Amino acid sequence: MSSSCIGCPSLLETRADRLVFFGRDTGVPTCARFGKLLGTMKSTDEERTKLAGQYATSCGAAGEPWSEKVDWRNLTFAVALPDLFPSAPVESELVRSCASCSHFISDVTVANESLWLAGICEVKGKLILGNRQTYEARDCDKRSYGSNTHRDALGGLMFLPEFKQESQPNEAPASDKAGTPSLLRHIAPGEFESDRPVSDQDKAVGIDAWRKIEDDHERKVFLPVYRRDFFSEEEQSKIPTSGDEEHPEDYVDHNGFTYKVAALWMELDETPGLWGQAGTGKTELGRHLAWLMGLPFERFSITASTELEDLAGKMLYTPEVGTYWQNGRLSNAWLKPGVIVIDEPNTGPPDVWQFLRPLIDNSKQLVLDQNAGERLSRHNDAFMMMAMNPAWDSKNVGANMISDADANRLMHISIDLPPESVEMGILRKRCSHDGYEIPENDLATIMRIAKDIRSLCKEDALPITWAIRPQLKVARASRWFGMLEAYRMASADFLEPSAQEALLDVVRAHVNI
Repeated sequence: MSSSCIGCPSLLETRADRLVFFGRDTGVPTCARFGKLLGTMKSTDEERTKLAGQYATSCGAAGEPWSEKVDWRNLTFAVALPDLFPSAPVESELVRSCASCSHFISDVTVANESLWLAGICEVKGKLILGNRQTYEARDCDKRSYGSNTHRDALGGLMFLPEFKQESQPNEAPASDKAGTPSLLRHIAPGEFESDRPVSDQDKAVGIDAWRKIEDDHERKVFLPVYRRDFFSEEEQSKIPTSGDEEHPEDYVDHNGFTYKVAALWMELDETPGLWGQAGTGKTELGRHLAWLMGLPFERFSITASTELEDLAGKMLYTPEVGTYWQNGRLSNAWLKPGVIVIDEPNTGPPDVWQFLRPLIDNSKQLVLDQNAGERLSRHNDAFMMMAMNPAWDSKNVGANMISDADANRLMHISIDLPPESVEMGILRKRCSHDGYEIPENDLATIMRIAKDIRSLCKEDALPITWAIRPQLKVARASRWFGMLEAYRMASADFLEPSAQEALLDVVRAHVNI
């Protein structure tokens, strides 16, 4: 038996080793077998040496290499004082990740005091790495929606001299109902346990699991979850992952959109046409679905100047090869597993829409007229949706009505703003990714201003739409600028003078300047 953790093959001493093993750096040498940390980043070499000796003395596996990853679900880090949290959970169904819970102490707060690069649950006293937050939240009966505003330090938590593993029974996962953000849906592909058996045939084509999606009538649809290493390095770079700038793991499904699209794709082989004002999350729904399945995400933004050859492909010539055909981006995406979002196809030139039309009819074939009419059949797991702003709204400049014949080829889903409580949660969560806990007074002010701005937009008194996107810009900017300046930068300063003043007058009415 070793007398010290130092030199033990289970000790992850380098940052690179910890990143490979945990997917996130803990910041200090960490035991891969039991998850113990050798102090904090503030600890001296002498303190770490002493701690390494204490750990090794009580370790029955000291000096032995680790065989599997530690189960972070059952890793106890600290003991919480019960008077610091409410006795009953509040809006627990909205907590899809520990970061959305009022009991969660952010990694920013933890790092400021201890330099551990992880968050802590103050109820269970557990160390929670960023890539485990959705998994931890799934089975938690203590979750309570909101911000941990009273926590700017770790006072009240008694740190144990070492970690200990405890066996805790897992509860059944929360049901996945339309209108209720599902916890289960928000587990990253690499952490997800299949909801039904995976056949050898599935594995051969890259499918690692099946993810169940249910509606409020308990109807079930299963989405394939792909192995990341099934794809090339280039394709892997297109797969949305937790913590990306867009944070696909945080998508709030406030009206059962995930189930609707999944059923259209998997059971009916139909193409969804998403309709809604700019900034309501149409494209983000597609990105979230790609994240759920571990698939590359391809977004094609169509404009009046979109060239058909960029989508379809073109003939090229070299002296060595002669004349040959090179597929465009859409042609390539059509042949592989992935999620394809066609943004604003109703703004494109006629030849682009004509090219897209066969993709949404029963044939699901991509026709390359420029290459002697070659037909490319869609890969079985190439999933496509169209996202459009409605032409009937004069604010959507360039948007055209689609013909009745084309409309009949799509299955239509209208996406509107979420309820106010959900919208506030979205703003809180996005700010938290910046390390900013937005004050509730500021958040309430932003929501009141939004209500008035949206009324003016509806009356055509403002030539803009005010959905989630400008709300996010204002909420994030409010940390660094005054509220009036945040609205100027988010929207007002690009408007003509009268509209600019109309918007800023709304802001001034709610903000003490």
